[in-house]
Amino acid sequence: MLLSISHWFPLGNNLLELFGAFAHFTFVVSVLFVLVAMVLRQWIPTALSLSSASLCAVLVVPHFSTFIAHEKDDFTIGQFNLYHNNASPELAISELEKLNADVFTIQELNSAWKPIIDSVFLEEYPYRIEEPWNNCCYGIGLYSKFPIAHGSIFKTESTPAIKATINIGGKVVRVVSFHTKPPVFPNETEERNQQMRTVAKIASEITGPLIVLGDLNIVPWDSEFKSFLKAGNLKAVRDGFQATYPMYFGVPLIPIDHITYSNGLIPTSCEVIKILGSDHKGMVATFKLE
Repeated sequence: MLLSISHWFPLGNNLLELFGAFAHFTFVVSVLFVLVAMVLRQWIPTALSLSSASLCAVLVVPHFSTFIAHEKDDFTIGQFNLYHNNASPELAISELEKLNADVFTIQELNSAWKPIIDSVFLEEYPYRIEEPWNNCCYGIGLYSKFPIAHGSIFKTESTPAIKATINIGGKVVRVVSFHTKPPVFPNETEERNQQMRTVAKIASEITGPLIVLGDLNIVPWDSEFKSFLKAGNLKAVRDGFQATYPMYFGVPLIPIDHITYSNGLIPTSCEVIKILGSDHKGMVATFKLE
């Protein structure tokens, strides 16, 4: 029961926030406790477990909802964390080529991959902004079939991010891509939150269609993520739960990669895809311009 309450109110505690990322597991465990307690006719544990399950359900269940879109899309955009130490980058990069997204961003872009990326993407994606890193893990790149009118690298605390103005079918769409620090330690949790505040402020000052995407190292029910959306005038696209990390077990557990968007855009689909050699699944979404 106390753990479920902490999912709602982590009180700035790093460990409680980490546990909160797994609120859906707390829900499952609480339901199991309800069933066992009912079989044993232990009514106080039953009531406490039911309250715990209810708290988790209210927090998490809305993020399992799906949407049905009937609009025809104007462009496809992807978010891909390829994993800096990917043992098979050639295969992963070839997979991205087959997806044929109009615009996509790569997180954890390794400097050693540049020749592979150039050989695969140069012709079809002539417009790009890149800052690869030799060291793990915050290299970043944005690739587009459409002309990039303006683009730049900027810093969110200690990691690079990308701003781009892209001409899609005669309309301007702005894209911001960034990769936050994981909330493993208290100082990194605060840095992640500050990175999100920085990008939210940038988003709030942009007029017209905007997409903000990246590996944000935060689940959608986290209060900091909700504050990020509100401050940036953004909405998140997801078709169901769509967990993206970690892929160590073959099945991801938590949704920490995100594609968010502003007014002026209508999402028409969203899917997650496996990336060979990566510890993340990728996200691909389609949008219609209003």
